[in-house]
Amino acid sequence: MTQIPLVHLKPALLEKLQKLAETNNRNLEEEIEAILETTLENTETTDSTQNLAQAWAKIDAARQQHFSQSFSNSADLLREDRQR
Repeated sequence: MTQIPLVHLKPALLEKLQKLAETNNRNLEEEIEAILETTLENTETTDSTQNLAQAWAKIDAARQQHFSQSFSNSADLLREDRQR
């Protein structure tokens, strides 16, 4: 398991982390792990939300591009093909 030294943390930040850990009945390592997990889960959710928004933007652009066109019903074409 990789160890990450905390020697470069500002003393005030380390103190806040320790207080937060005490409040949550955790040791410092557990508190840092919980913070990282929460942050990474939120990042993944944000990425998914952004990807979904981008996908809908592309769909909307395609709809606008082909707004005036009419297309045949693909279900009808499939039925015709199956009857052959």
